[in-house]
Amino acid sequence: MSATAWPQQQGWSAPPAQPAWRAPTHPGPATNLMALLAIGAAALGTTVFLGLGSIAAVVLGFIALAQIRRTGDDGRLLAIWAIVLGGVTLLALIVGAVIGIGAIVAFSQQLATTPGF
Repeated sequence: MSATAWPQQQGWSAPPAQPAWRAPTHPGPATNLMALLAIGAAALGTTVFLGLGSIAAVVLGFIALAQIRRTGDDGRLLAIWAIVLGGVTLLALIVGAVIGIGAIVAFSQQLATTPGF
């Protein structure tokens, strides 16, 4: 086999004429703004603004799902996660409030039955 015949062997070829990566010609659907706001509210609702952020996350998440269904934007999963996180946080707040009120009532009843108080 000669040195000039080497590039013609199977599996060996010249480098491609075009670059391996090109910028996309169409970026695709944009992410829905309400879905972004909803996931931000859910993050704030689980950390800083417990009740208000969670309610906002659920409301904005449902609005985002309706807009995404109508316009075809991206962000459906963000809206769903915002609804889930907001709902779980609200449920945890309600359970915590019920347990806390029950503990306060039990403590006050125990104080009322204790002699000397």
